[in-house]
Amino acid sequence: MLNYYEAVGQPLAAHATWLRDNGYSKALCVLPHDGAMHDKVYQVTYESSLREAGFSVEVITNMGAGAAYMRIEALRRLFPQIWFNESTTEPGRDALGWYHEKRDELRQIGLGPAHDWSSHAADAFGLMAVHKAQVGTGSPAAKLTYKSLATA
Repeated sequence: MLNYYEAVGQPLAAHATWLRDNGYSKALCVLPHDGAMHDKVYQVTYESSLREAGFSVEVITNMGAGAAYMRIEALRRLFPQIWFNESTTEPGRDALGWYHEKRDELRQIGLGPAHDWSSHAADAFGLMAVHKAQVGTGSPAAKLTYKSLATA
């Protein structure tokens, strides 16, 4: 993992500019299923906007119930192969370390991931692992540098 980037409330153009300014003009942008959802007013999607900005885009299909657990399991399999650039990924690593499950202590059961400041980073990282598993390790696409846009 070379870089971690997260922004909240910025226009998509700001993210495209960050990608270009940091040497990722040829990046493959992997989006969750809702990246293909149309804006209610303008009939535009994150997918179409990123393509228009010159990026390659893939949208992961909706994984349905249990998607968070599928991302976590994909990461557990991939994690031993991941190396982090210490100086440019610290906030992302902090978010991964904080990501946790909501618990019903009275009934002693898990209620799924807690949605807090760490959720977007962890979900994006998990989506990268799901995509890597779908692409496989033998194809040229598996050697891509993964970049996730975490926006809220």
